[in-house]
Amino acid sequence: MRVQLDADLRSIRCQGGRCDAARVFHPENACYGRRVPPVYDRVLRFIDDPAADRFEPLALAVFAHQFASNPPYQDFCRAHGHTPETVTDWRAIPTVPIVAFKHAQLCCGAPVRTFLSSGTTEGAATRSRHALPDLRLYRQSALVGLREFLFPDIERMRLVSLIPPIDEQPDSSLAQMAAWAMEVFGDEKSVYAADRQTIALDTFVAALRATSEKGRPLCILTTTAALIRVLDDCRNRGMTFRLPHGSRLMDTGGDKGAPRPVSRNGLLHAVWNALAIPGYFVANEYGMAELSSQHYDSVIADRVHGRHRPRRKLSPHWARAVVVDPDTVEAVPDGTPGLLCHYDLANAGSVMAVRSEDMGRRDGDGFQLLGRAPRAESRGCSLGAPSWVAA
Repeated sequence: MRVQLDADLRSIRCQGGRCDAARVFHPENACYGRRVPPVYDRVLRFIDDPAADRFEPLALAVFAHQFASNPPYQDFCRAHGHTPETVTDWRAIPTVPIVAFKHAQLCCGAPVRTFLSSGTTEGAATRSRHALPDLRLYRQSALVGLREFLFPDIERMRLVSLIPPIDEQPDSSLAQMAAWAMEVFGDEKSVYAADRQTIALDTFVAALRATSEKGRPLCILTTTAALIRVLDDCRNRGMTFRLPHGSRLMDTGGDKGAPRPVSRNGLLHAVWNALAIPGYFVANEYGMAELSSQHYDSVIADRVHGRHRPRRKLSPHWARAVVVDPDTVEAVPDGTPGLLCHYDLANAGSVMAVRSEDMGRRDGDGFQLLGRAPRAESRGCSLGAPSWVAA
């Protein structure tokens, strides 16, 4: 049966913004044979097809499910005077501070998988835990998002990952996303060029040389920190590459853990000089362990669809990013800096409304990420946190 399953997965095709990858049986889905709440399948249909539902009624249905099935979240909502009977607008669904994931298991059932945050800021002991009762939601969200924002114009291509394999980081949601990308979008020449401890520069260089010689584009999946290290190594060794047209790069995580800070424009310039990948094919991904959906730079999707707009972060149609005042947690006018709150329907099995510790501002149909909230402005990030700590 394993051979047939592998064949089924290899035959998966995603077209026109729709992706049925998560509907194929896969052992890691770990939901077959279990009773799945109908709202999960409703969310899956909406992720697959934006015409299948509407965001607001689905968000309210998810909120009702989470209120009924997630006791810590229900306590939080009641303490703030919100119930499914009183909330009639998705923007009024209570957002939990992201710190809550460090103190409570916010899960709507028995988890089949738990992802941990990187813990780089305060150490491993305070890592957030995101428990998922149905892994299909994250898988579907990750694959459809990748198709829309990273691979809108190509079926499969060679992938070179500087993100370690999932078997080395089983609690990393990023490693899991990269594994699914390799499985569904990578061709037979795709390769990992990093493990948990090191970057395999020789493997990375060999893949780049091979694709340059054969004229076939590739995609690099990497953390921003690993990318900076690789670019520095290539510069120190005097190596440059001219990758074929259509080659692209996705980086994520910011420069935490990097040998030195690099501005976005500086990084785009370095990528062009070292790899000949133009800026409009370099997309930064913004996500976190506590969410099941990712936001991407708009540039690849804009380029492929003939849109001429400045670089900005775009959300998938099943997620919303709202900018709020750090003190009042009320929405601010477009263009005004504030805290980013995320409403993610793919988080149907945990908490869909999450208040981050990141600053941003609305920019048309997307947003600009401005970095972490300064200490003086972080009160809104943790508003409500004492109740979780007490619990």
